Formats: sequence, C-alpha cells, structure tokens
Amino acid sequence: MKIPIKWICVGLIISLAILPSCSNFMDSASLPTGQTSTKTQPAADKKAAVSTNQEAGDPYDAIDQPSKKKIEISSSKDAKDSKDSKDSKDSNKAVKKQEEPAFDPQNPKLVGIALSESKSKVTNKLGKPSDQYKMDDVEEPIEVYEYNGFSVGFNASNTVEFIEVNQKEVATGIRGIRISQHADQVIKALGKPDRETDYVISYNAKDALLKLDVDPMTHLLQSIKLFQVTKAE
Repeated sequence: MKIPIKWICVGLIISLAILPSCSNFMDSASLPTGQTSTKTQPAADKKAAVSTNQEAGDPYDAIDQPSKKKIEISSSKDAKDSKDSKDSKDSNKAVKKQEEPAFDPQNPKLVGIALSESKSKVTNKLGKPSDQYKMDDVEEPIEVYEYNGFSVGFNASNTVEFIEVNQKEVATGIRGIRISQHADQVIKALGKPDRETDYVISYNAKDALLKLDVDPMTHLLQSIKLFQVTKAE
C-alpha cells in the first residue's frame, strides 16, 4: 500500500513538535524519585546557595564589617576625648597650684618688675606702654610708662624708680595682695607692717619701700607702690 506523500509530511511535522516534550519526560522518568532535572535547577540552586551562605555567614560577614569598624573608631574617639578632657583638667589643676611668690624684702618686686631694672628690659617684658609722660615736679625728672592698671617710672639713668598698681584686675605678683582688699587681709598676707596709719601701711625692703594706700573710711586697699629709698649717709 502506498502512503501518500502528504501524510508522510504531516507525520514528520507532528514528530518534530512532540519530540522535545518526550525528551523532557524521559529525562524526568530516568531520575530517582524526588530529584528534578538539572535543566530547571540553576535558579533553585542559586537561591539555596544564597540561603546556605546566609546561614554560614561567610560572604556576608564582609558586608557587616564596615559597621563594626565604625563602632570601633567611635569607641576610639570617645576614649581619646576622655583622655584629652582628663589632661585638660590636670592642666587646670596645675595652673591653680601655681601661686604668686610671697613678698621678698631682700629682692622686692611688684608685677614681676624689680627696682633698678633697665627700661629696655621692662619694655621687653611688658611691651609698648599705652601712654607715657614726664614728671617734672620732682627733684629728678621721672619718665612714666602707663600700662593697663599700673605704671612704671624711670629715672635719668633709664632704670626703674618705682612701680605702682591702682586697679584690682592687675596681678600684683605678691601672694595674697590685690587692690580693694581689706587692710586686715593685707596685714595677714604680709605680716606686721613697719608703719601703719589709717591711710598707709608700709613695709621696709632692701633700698626700697612697699607703700600701700588705704581708704580711711572703708579700710580697703587703693594703691600699691614700690619705690627706691636712698640711704641716709
């Protein structure tokens, strides 16, 4: 019996159409029960691998690491700030412990300036004065340099003749002595004076005199002056 050519062509077309489906079916049938074909496995394997890696933590630890480093850096910064704060407090304590020296009659000074110091040495310490003038109403002309709250007088030899403080903001350089203090506090700090009146408290020093002017009404210190004293022959 002859089969028409057209039926042969139809049969080939049908075979080509159903062949891939048969192949997949055969592959599935040849695998053990519960196992799927590797042709559809990649996506599932990829998800399973990600899940397994998340449980193991190996590749994702690196992602979390920057956060850990940030915490460590912050902790280190806090420790440094704490140390700096402690150092600052220790420094402040050291400054508080530094006190002005007691008055030394053998080497008298006021605001850190000694009598007979040269004008150049004084200006190196204190800088340029805010004002300067000459006192001509004395036996020997005195050139006065005015600073903020105190003044320094120089004689014809350009050495210090006197130092005078008249404002309470000025550090006198003498322990326990400030303008506007009560006279009793002055005596407590300096000891028994060589001379005491309602107006003046004074202390003798080597070739000098420390003179403190007091308000007779309030007994508060108004000015402090250290000046040279010529010995009588």
